Amino acid sequence: MRHYTTNRVFLYSLVLPIVTLLLLLLAGTMVRAGDVSVTAKLNSTKFPIDQAVLYTLTINGSRSGKPEMPKAEGLQFSYQGQSSQMQWINGKSSSALSYSFVVQAEKPGKYTIAPVKVTVDGKVYTTQPITCTVLPSTASQAPPAGRQSLQPSGSSAPSARLRSGEGDKIGFMRIDPARDSIYSGQLVPFTIKAYFRQGLRVTLKSSPRFIGENFILHSIDDKPRQTETVVNGTPYTQLTWQGTLSAVKEGMAPLEVEMDATLLVRSNRGRSPNQFGSLFANDPFFDDFFASYSRREVKVASPKKSITVKDLPTAGRPQDFHGAIGTFSLAVAAQPVQGKVGDPITLKMAVSGTGNFDLVQSPVLTDSAGWKTYPATENFSEHSPGNGTKTFEQAVVPTMPTLKTIPSVRFSYFDPEAGEYVTLSSDPIAIQLEQTVGQAAADVRAKPAGQQPAPVDAPARPDNLAPLHTDPGTLVTTIKPLYQKAWFMIVSAISLLLLTAALLLFLRRKKLADNPGILQEKQVNDRLGRHFQQIHEAIKNEDQGSFITHCRAAIQEYFGLKWNKEPLAITLSDLQQQLPADSPLLALFTRLEQAGYSGETLDPQEMGRMVTTIKKELKQS
Repeated sequence: MRHYTTNRVFLYSLVLPIVTLLLLLLAGTMVRAGDVSVTAKLNSTKFPIDQAVLYTLTINGSRSGKPEMPKAEGLQFSYQGQSSQMQWINGKSSSALSYSFVVQAEKPGKYTIAPVKVTVDGKVYTTQPITCTVLPSTASQAPPAGRQSLQPSGSSAPSARLRSGEGDKIGFMRIDPARDSIYSGQLVPFTIKAYFRQGLRVTLKSSPRFIGENFILHSIDDKPRQTETVVNGTPYTQLTWQGTLSAVKEGMAPLEVEMDATLLVRSNRGRSPNQFGSLFANDPFFDDFFASYSRREVKVASPKKSITVKDLPTAGRPQDFHGAIGTFSLAVAAQPVQGKVGDPITLKMAVSGTGNFDLVQSPVLTDSAGWKTYPATENFSEHSPGNGTKTFEQAVVPTMPTLKTIPSVRFSYFDPEAGEYVTLSSDPIAIQLEQTVGQAAADVRAKPAGQQPAPVDAPARPDNLAPLHTDPGTLVTTIKPLYQKAWFMIVSAISLLLLTAALLLFLRRKKLADNPGILQEKQVNDRLGRHFQQIHEAIKNEDQGSFITHCRAAIQEYFGLKWNKEPLAITLSDLQQQLPADSPLLALFTRLEQAGYSGETLDPQEMGRMVTTIKKELKQS
C-alpha cells in the first residue's frame, strides 16, 4: 500500500504542472469584452525641449486593437512599435497590448494630448487627455564636471566640433581627392566618408561643405551610401558621398570639409523594478522602452589635406582656348546640305568626354569668309559627375554661290594627363547651292536666240461624247427580308455570344463575392487603396508623419491578409523572420522605422521612390 501511494503522489507531481500550463495557455483566449479598458500615459509630464519622452497607449483585456495616432498642437509623435503581455494572478488571467510613441516638442510651453480612440472587436474606447509641460533647453545649464558641453546650433555658443583623433568614440570624417596635385580649374573626383559609432541615432542637418575659399564644389551625391564597417575594432556606420571639385588659384591649399549633425543620446530614467513583475526584470527591451532621449548638436570635420595647385602653362596656348580642362572628343554635322544662297544651315556640334564642362564653349569656324554666323545655343547632358556631352546648335548662312563646303570647326582644351594643349578639328562638310531666279534669267538672256527652248504643246482636247448604254444590267426578281441576310445573322450571333459571356461573368463574380476569403481580400484591397491615396496626399502636403504611418499600415495590411494575422500586430521582427534578407520591403520598412524614430527628414523624391517600391513589391509578393 505504501508503494502504491508513493507512485500516485509521483504521478500527481508530473500531471499537475502540465495541467496548470495548459490552463495558463487557455486563459489567454478567455478574456471577455466587458473587461477591456484603454489607458494612456507619458513616462514624464515635464521634460526639456531638447529631450524626447515616451507616450504609451495600453489596451488591457485584449490582445488586439486599432488605435488612432495621438495628436496635440505643437507636439510630434513617432510610432515606435508595440508589445504584448499576459499575467496570471490568483487564478485569473489578464492580457495587455501596448503601443509606444516618441514625443518631441517644437517649443517650450504647456500642451494637452487629445483623447485617443481605440477600436477593439468593433467597439470604440477613448483614453483620457494628458497635460504635459515642455521646459527650456538643458543646453543653457552648466554641464557636469569632466563632461563636454554640446550646445544646440541655434544657441549663441558654437556646436561641439569633432575631428579625427578627438571624437573617434562618436564620429569622424575623411575626404579623399583622386589627386594630390592638380591644375587650377581642373575638375577632380573626390570621396567623403563620415563614420558614426553604431548605437547612436544620428540626423544629418547639412550636406558636407568645404572649409575656406580654396576650392569650388561642382557636384555631390544628394543622399549618401550607408554601409557598416569596423575601424580599430570598433563598429561604425559609414556614410559615403561622391562628387567633383576644382581649385581656385595655384599654390599649396588645405582641403577640409565639415557638416552639421544631431545626435539623439539615450538617458535612462529610473523605473520601478516591479513595474511588470519579476518576469520582465532586467530585460534590455524594457530598458530601451522606458528610456528618454536628448538631442546634441555637433559639427563633424575632416583633417586637413594639402593639395598642390598648378597654374596652366602659357606656352603653346591656342587663341580659341577658353579654359576647358580634361579629355574631350568632337563630332560635327550639318543640315540641310542642299539649298540656296541666303538659306540658313544648322550646324550641330557635340563635345563629349570628361572635364570642366562649365568652361566648354562652342567650337569656331576655321574660315568664316563667305559665311554669316549667329550665336550658338547649348545643351549639356551629364552621364556621371564630370562626364557628359555638351551639344551646340549654330545657324550659319552662305552668302556666296561659289561655296562648296562648310569649313572645318576647331575646339581647343588642356589635357592634364599629358600636360599640354590639344586642338580638335572636324572635316569640311560638302554642300550644294542652287542658283537664284535672277541668275537663271541672266543665263537665259546670255544664250543665242536659236537655242531658246521650244514651247510645249498643250494636250489635245476630246471632241466626242461617251455612247449611250441600252443594257439594263442584272435584274433582281425578289427582295430578301433583313433577318435572312447573312451579315444580319452574323451580327445577331455575335451579340448573343457577348450577352451569354456577360451573364456568365456576372454569375462568377456573384459566386466569388459570397466567398469569405475573396471578400476579405477585396476589403484589404480597398483599405490598401485608401492608404495609397493618403500616402499621395501626404507627399503632396509634405506631411512626413502621415506618410510613414500609411506606408507602414499598407505593408501591415497586405501581410496581415497573407499570413492570416492581425495587421497592427505585424512588426519589423515578423518581417525579418518571414521575408528574405535582401527583400526591398524589409529594407524599406526598416528605413521607415529609422526615419520615424530619429525624425530624419524624407524629401518628396525619396517618398515617391518608396511608394513605387511598395506598390511593385506588394504586387509581386
